[in-house]
Amino acid sequence: MFVSLLAARLGDETTAVAAQDAATAELPATLPWFATHLRMHRGLMLARAGDSAAGTTHARAAPEALPPDKHSLTLRLLMTEVEQS
Repeated sequence: MFVSLLAARLGDETTAVAAQDAATAELPATLPWFATHLRMHRGLMLARAGDSAAGTTHARAAPEALPPDKHSLTLRLLMTEVEQS
């Protein structure tokens, strides 16, 4: 999972997407926060690639799978970053 987040931050979309897909496939259902974080990073990549609307929509939809008490400061900060990209 770390590789996908780092690659996304560095702008290496090919590596990031492959690593995100691999991490998503391996994550157990008992870790929904991490899956949400990966989906939000996919939204960040879309926004940084120039499709701000699609990136924001993708990132906003990700936390809907989590109960409100799992909406962390980290996810809120990431959402702000997506919206500002």
